[in-house]
Amino acid sequence: MKETKKTSNIRILWYSILVWVFSYIVALIVTIPWFYLVLPFIVFSTTIYFFKKTEKSLGAGLKASIFWFFTIVSINLLEIFGPYYADFRLYFSDLRNWFLYPLILLIPVIYTIVSENRRFLKRKRAKKTYMPHILVRLGLH
Repeated sequence: MKETKKTSNIRILWYSILVWVFSYIVALIVTIPWFYLVLPFIVFSTTIYFFKKTEKSLGAGLKASIFWFFTIVSINLLEIFGPYYADFRLYFSDLRNWFLYPLILLIPVIYTIVSENRRFLKRKRAKKTYMPHILVRLGLH
């Protein structure tokens, strides 16, 4: 049986902070209409890079997304108490903050589900013997 690579909590924490920093930089640089196109790309590319060196299971995706979510929420709460967002209404009226949270929760989970399905299909294809297409179509396999 193939051994899976385990992920350390420090690596998950580092990538959650990295996602937050990238989202903060994108929010500073990119204007509002383009922000909603650029941020999913940034989160998706960070997710792909994170899962290059770790297992791509649904459990790992859930663990990473929940950990990233709580880390980013706690950093954003610290940001609310800072000088920039001293007003709760201002923070919660900015839709960019609300757009980040579903991305953080969904993209790692969806990526791991797709990669698990792809891996399962590759294994299934490797075991399957070749049947002519016409026999499969007629149900004679």
